[in-house]
Amino acid sequence: MGVEGLRRLRTRAELVAALGAEDAFARWDPPANLAAGYALGGAVAYLRRSHSGRSTLSIWGADVEPLVAELARQGVLTELAPGWISLPRNQIHVLDAYVVTRGGGEWDWMWCASSPPIQPEEGRVIELDDVRDADEIARLLSENPRSEGYPGQGRSDLWLGIRDGDDALLACGAIHRLDSGTAHLAGIHTAERARGQGLGRAVTAALTRWAVEREGVCTLGMYADSHPARALYHSLGYRTDKEWTSRALVAYRNPASAYLVPREHL
Repeated sequence: MGVEGLRRLRTRAELVAALGAEDAFARWDPPANLAAGYALGGAVAYLRRSHSGRSTLSIWGADVEPLVAELARQGVLTELAPGWISLPRNQIHVLDAYVVTRGGGEWDWMWCASSPPIQPEEGRVIELDDVRDADEIARLLSENPRSEGYPGQGRSDLWLGIRDGDDALLACGAIHRLDSGTAHLAGIHTAERARGQGLGRAVTAALTRWAVEREGVCTLGMYADSHPARALYHSLGYRTDKEWTSRALVAYRNPASAYLVPREHL
């Protein structure tokens, strides 16, 4: 049986229909209307604005190679000119024939639809203010250069934290919104001097419960090398839906020659 031709997807509903409702990333991550979406066989792609604001072409499915090849052949890759491309980690090699990439990293996307149990330190959790407490939150997050909390920028629906007896901030975390409107954990961090006390677990549980009890779901993204964080999230009810590799797009390969087209020259 032949592979169905390349199809345009214009809405999240069409993306979900192409994959099935069990694909949590398709259900909860994209906006209702897609800037650009495509499907071929059992694979899909959509132009995504990442949580950090980057333009990323996310491509996934059981076998993404036919879709990547067709996007390249029809000039869609060069037309969209995304700054980044994300593929499942076990299929990232597919890009080598079509584009030149550099840098990037590996990360997981998770979701939770069950309210976690109350944690031992949750009684210490308090609400923080995105503006009034922004400098203090930023100082705490500066311990982690990969943090994406963005305090003081109006991106947070809710900040929660834990202070010590001297009112110093020991742990924090926030609820942001994906372009879909879905609640998304961000800025989870515990001060180095307060690790191992269950403070990050308490903040994460409280934020997750806040979102799940109001909206039915909470999502998060985490760097793949954060093994303790993965174990914590799984223990609170999160499920890993996608294991991504993201790469910065540098140039496009011309299928007919060895010529490279730098992205900035398009």
